[in-house]
Amino acid sequence: MFTPIKKRESLSVHVGAELTKAIRQGKYQPSEKIPTEHELCSIFNVSRTVVREAITGLNAKGIVDIRKGSGVYVSEMSIKNASESLNLFFGLSSDQDLMLHAIETRAMMEPMIAAKSASVRKDEHIIMLQDNLQKLHKCPLEDKTKEAELDNQFHRILLDCLDNPVLKLLMNPIYNLMPQFKFDVFAKTKITKENMAQEKEKMLYYHQMIANAIIDEDALNAENFMREHLKVTSKNYLKSIEK
Repeated sequence: MFTPIKKRESLSVHVGAELTKAIRQGKYQPSEKIPTEHELCSIFNVSRTVVREAITGLNAKGIVDIRKGSGVYVSEMSIKNASESLNLFFGLSSDQDLMLHAIETRAMMEPMIAAKSASVRKDEHIIMLQDNLQKLHKCPLEDKTKEAELDNQFHRILLDCLDNPVLKLLMNPIYNLMPQFKFDVFAKTKITKENMAQEKEKMLYYHQMIANAIIDEDALNAENFMREHLKVTSKNYLKSIEK
């Protein structure tokens, strides 16, 4: 199945690449055990150290699972696992521009999501949007945690309309950043209660307009209002950076 490696440079990289290739080609299925360390040494004509380095690298990438006392198995790759990895990356990242990049990504993706939602939404989604808007109206101005949750929920409802697991994989980690975005904006700009009320009114306006367009199956308005909404979001964040 494998070709022994004759070159002595970057042996662990070559072993890892060969194993990855075999897994991608389906020679080893998810949850299936790969050859033992001793067998891999013989197959590739390399030392145990090289094999261990290769396996450690594959394990770090989530390609294989190392089970002590049992062996090495192909990982169960799933949307959930991939999403958890992205969530971990965003959560631990110290990149100061990450939030701005996330907002830019939303500006590219969400108008299209809103437009598509208007075409495919179901009655249950309309009910969820209306319920969300009612709760947002009633949410106390000072309760920014609850407001952030409801704001996030609104956008996730639109994503749910599409029932697209790949889009959820891409967008959910970004949505998870949004509550922190709200807190950063309010903290850095030292916004007054009057300004808080004005910002909430803007958000409610755009959410209502987007919801109305989706209810009316008006894809163009849903797209345009979402684009305007995210322009305001971007401006608020840029102001907080300047502060």
